Amino acid sequence: MKGAAPSIVRVGAGALIAAALGALPACGPVVVDHTPEGNILDADTEDLEGGLGHWQAWYATDLSRSTGGARRGRASLRIAITASDGWGVQLDNWPGFGAAPGPHRVELWARIAAGSALDLDTSVHWRDDAGKDLESRVVTARPGGDWEKVGSDLVAPLGTTRVWLEITGSEGRAGDALEVDEIFVL
Repeated sequence: MKGAAPSIVRVGAGALIAAALGALPACGPVVVDHTPEGNILDADTEDLEGGLGHWQAWYATDLSRSTGGARRGRASLRIAITASDGWGVQLDNWPGFGAAPGPHRVELWARIAAGSALDLDTSVHWRDDAGKDLESRVVTARPGGDWEKVGSDLVAPLGTTRVWLEITGSEGRAGDALEVDEIFVL
């Protein structure tokens, strides 16, 4: 009809959502982008501002919060090597933080705080609810005296419900130390 005013139909948000969801099965399988927005790790495990978070000494290390020159904020994780022939720290919340299958980004910043350059391996374990490793990936670095960003894009396999981290090295001797800060699993 020429010259007729258009009709306006007001629909409540609930009715609109119900109509949209009701239409989805006719469109085929629904794919939900699960990629987390933000860090999977809790705040203290990420930035050490309130404590050590879920980090614990595993072997040949002493852990502490360093407040002298953090990458960002007031504190970083200081890993002091206590013996030769390898060292390691790990999370204490087995089987790990909640995670989902698909693409993720793992990042941290590291630097040598005392002694000579050390190798640093960040092992990322994708696990199921029972704690079974579905897949592990290692992100390697050899940081120097300045803060260096270490990171990698990884894909958690199907069945992943948890992520677990270990930071290890095969070099070093008592008295060597490194610092880690801004630890992310995105």
